[in-house]
Amino acid sequence: MGKEVVRKLLSNVPEEHRITDDARLEWMWNQRLATVQNIFTNTTNVRDRMAATLVLGAAFSANLASIELLLRRLESGAMSDEAIVEADSLVI
Repeated sequence: MGKEVVRKLLSNVPEEHRITDDARLEWMWNQRLATVQNIFTNTTNVRDRMAATLVLGAAFSANLASIELLLRRLESGAMSDEAIVEADSLVI
């Protein structure tokens, strides 16, 4: 048999993608769902878990509020949580 390449799934968002919550979300959006699930399950970082919860809620639960919030944050640039709440979106 040939050599198999096995890559360990990450359990935290890489440090260079932890600058903002939006950076975390953008990084997770570009990962496989298995990686996001592993981060959700194994991370010790609350903000990593929050981002994973939002991405998984949008992907698996078809939660329209989560999808709206995720796409708004990915497409419209960085927004503070307070600005999103004031815009009458999903309460965080």
